[in-house]
Amino acid sequence: MARNHISTLITDVQKGQARLPPIDKSSEYLHSRCLLYACFTQKRSTNPHGADTIDPPNPTPMFFLSNDDVKAMEDFIQSLWVSRAEGDKDHYEEGMHVPVSVLNGCGESFVAADEKREKASTHFFTDTGLMALLCRHDCVLWLANLTSVGEKQHYALALLDCLFKHLPPQMTIGLLYDIACQLEQSCRKWKLLDDNTLSCISFAVAVFHVYGHQWPCQIVYHPRKREGFGLSDGEGCERLWSSLKQLIPSLQVSGFYQHLFVLDVQIRHLDTKSIQGYGHWLHRRWIHCQIKKNAALDSLLDLDIDEDMLRQSKNKVAEVITTILALEKTLDAYRTSVRELEMQLHVGSVSNIAELNLQLSGARSRRAKTADTLRRRKAALGTHAKADLEKMKNDTYLTVHLNARAVKIRIRDRLCQRKFELERLERLYRATVNAEHKIRASTQYSIKRREPGVLKLVSTYNDLCAQLRSLIRQQRAPPSAVPPRPIIHEGIFLLDVDNEIWQDIGLDEDGINPPAWLSDKATRSGIHLQLEVDRCVEEETHLMRERTVMQEWMFAEWEAIQTLLRDAGESSLSIQ
Repeated sequence: MARNHISTLITDVQKGQARLPPIDKSSEYLHSRCLLYACFTQKRSTNPHGADTIDPPNPTPMFFLSNDDVKAMEDFIQSLWVSRAEGDKDHYEEGMHVPVSVLNGCGESFVAADEKREKASTHFFTDTGLMALLCRHDCVLWLANLTSVGEKQHYALALLDCLFKHLPPQMTIGLLYDIACQLEQSCRKWKLLDDNTLSCISFAVAVFHVYGHQWPCQIVYHPRKREGFGLSDGEGCERLWSSLKQLIPSLQVSGFYQHLFVLDVQIRHLDTKSIQGYGHWLHRRWIHCQIKKNAALDSLLDLDIDEDMLRQSKNKVAEVITTILALEKTLDAYRTSVRELEMQLHVGSVSNIAELNLQLSGARSRRAKTADTLRRRKAALGTHAKADLEKMKNDTYLTVHLNARAVKIRIRDRLCQRKFELERLERLYRATVNAEHKIRASTQYSIKRREPGVLKLVSTYNDLCAQLRSLIRQQRAPPSAVPPRPIIHEGIFLLDVDNEIWQDIGLDEDGINPPAWLSDKATRSGIHLQLEVDRCVEEETHLMRERTVMQEWMFAEWEAIQTLLRDAGESSLSIQ
């Protein structure tokens, strides 16, 4: 308490002297980076004798968020879920704080994405774990005490809300989190954070978790591919939890305030040691950055590949053209769906008008969004790209080839979804035989209902394969084109490893000239090296800025202490 009193005096002096420099939001780099991390090894046992009632409150400032702040965020998210659940019942599951549609394929890889999965039983533990918000120097900013069986989003959002209350409104933050992809989707879709706050956050996945995510997610959220993150990876937090794990045996039988107090003292001790070594940390990071940058530049010189080629400008145009073709197909499908629904409404052969109106409203909304996206993509094309687009539209083989590839990807996705539903049904059956009968019946009906749709997609794909074989025989395809194999209906739902559904022969080639990033090993290596150089340049900028901030901070600390000593000396003289 004495140390806290002195720190408060110094802080009061600093508030009277310091003036925050303006934040330049136009900077291409992030102003700071931080990490969210949860740990379910730090628990507190439930005490049947009511020890919480005689545990004296902790009078010192703590790193922990108050229970009221965490509960307020939980109630806010729950209120959003309740208000929107009625309008989108098919995408919700009872007990979830976010729609099931938000949980993409990465949800199958991480238990953190499953809020209902029990990581620590609340029957035996009052506090099940900790979630920390750390700065990029691995120092704890704030902690949230977990009291639920799983890792729910309101803990992370409460920590972020507390962070932005202490930052200038223009300051941008890079956030590393093991399921950052789903946290960002939830925030953007359900407005869990306001737009001003979201515009200041760049999400990425900590490097030791990112390789467990789906491939598209790795492309977007890998910190080495995400601009502005430099060489941040989030690995340092493991040292913090290793230190805290040594306290587990004693804290599991302690009172509430004692539990928080001991954790707070230990974290404050670790932060003090870290602050004393900031200069050495900065030096180590600079040397590490220079070594990696020089090695990457030397390897790039050996490859002798043009930088513009590595940045894939030409292939980006081809990718945009392919996306436009797919969007046009999607728009045609949405238009057909709207016409069919409107026809049902005009004919009057509808049992539930309200439900049909909801479906029609959703279909029109999707049609409008797709049309707007298509218009913007076409407007972004140059003259040569527009000519290539018209050429690709008139290429019958290419059109059928793209359609066959898209249908096969859809078949695989539908089969995987069915497999997951079967696994869920088996888990329910193993858990209980008599209970959950309604859920099992619903799941079985859902599985049976999807089988005709999958079989129809298989027939569509086989028809497209037949068209491709016909075009190849008529020599209306590239000379190197290989006809894809049709899918056999028997055994398709087993998803065996040697099933034809996994084979993309005739579909994964790019025709005559595959792009260099796919076929040339040197280009692939060059892309990785160029990314390494880009991140090192960002890291240099971060480190030089941190050096300046560290010097200004230490100077402000010194001035505050000298001012406080002078004030204390004048006060003692006046008393004498």
